[in-house]
Amino acid sequence: MDDIDHAAFRRIDLNLLVAFDALVREASVSRAAARLCIGQPAMSHALARLRTLLGDDILYRDGALMRTTPRAVALAEPVRSILEDVRRVAGGEEDFDPARARGKVRIALNDPLEALLMPGLVARLRSRAPGLALSVQSLPGSRQLEALDAGEISLAVGYFPAVREVHEAVALYVSGFSCAFNPELVDMPCRPGLAELARFPHIHTTYTGESSGVVDGVFEAQGLERQVVARSAMPLSIPFVLKRSPLVAVLPDMLVRMFAAHADLRFEPLSVEGLSLPVSLLTHRRDRRDPLVAFVSGLLVESMEEWISSAA
Repeated sequence: MDDIDHAAFRRIDLNLLVAFDALVREASVSRAAARLCIGQPAMSHALARLRTLLGDDILYRDGALMRTTPRAVALAEPVRSILEDVRRVAGGEEDFDPARARGKVRIALNDPLEALLMPGLVARLRSRAPGLALSVQSLPGSRQLEALDAGEISLAVGYFPAVREVHEAVALYVSGFSCAFNPELVDMPCRPGLAELARFPHIHTTYTGESSGVVDGVFEAQGLERQVVARSAMPLSIPFVLKRSPLVAVLPDMLVRMFAAHADLRFEPLSVEGLSLPVSLLTHRRDRRDPLVAFVSGLLVESMEEWISSAA
């Protein structure tokens, strides 16, 4: 059945779809122009044509940032699929060569994961793909999903209690929890249970995002409640607070390992059912055939495996 309106297709320039893909990926006219190796005026002209063609702004200003419209986000995957099909028809499949790859990879990691994974990731990139630049954004979990959906990042690593069908997750690690405190100020038994922990005031870092819900949920399941008297925006301040105040912190083991150099603190592992934090690598379904995303995903998996081995 011939259902293609060839006359209508004549007004669609394939180059506009390429420009659309770059604009959505970069959320910036100048960066999209650089990605396609064209001038900014040419990209601005392409954006104007796209707005007329689609009847949508595609990009809009939000304060100092440019963001993609909901319709542009919805069209991103179908357009990318079309371009992938055209590439296969016109040029056939090409092997991805990391050594010759050029560009920038944007990923999201919170501070603890960045400290754990970035050394291995950067070393692997410099060794295998020296033409790739790495840009890491420090975002809480919910914001990571928004950035992934908007095409602002290509990969995210963290704790994601709720993902959508458009997200593809790879399990990396399940972190246990420990409690941290100053034994000179807090009289805590070895291997404490939740009842012992509930006797003391707590400090919590809000930057671990939804992990606070995991901890509070376990306490509530046993009819207990944490008395959180201090909330830290960044985790690195917690050891210094614990040194001076009779507080307790319930922390993922990834953080505990970072704080192990603080010899005047004590760390007691917690063996409590349900108290764990699964860490996943998340990509968007639109990038499932992108060899660059697959390559960097593999490097992140290797870096996590290296850290797990060194922690054993």
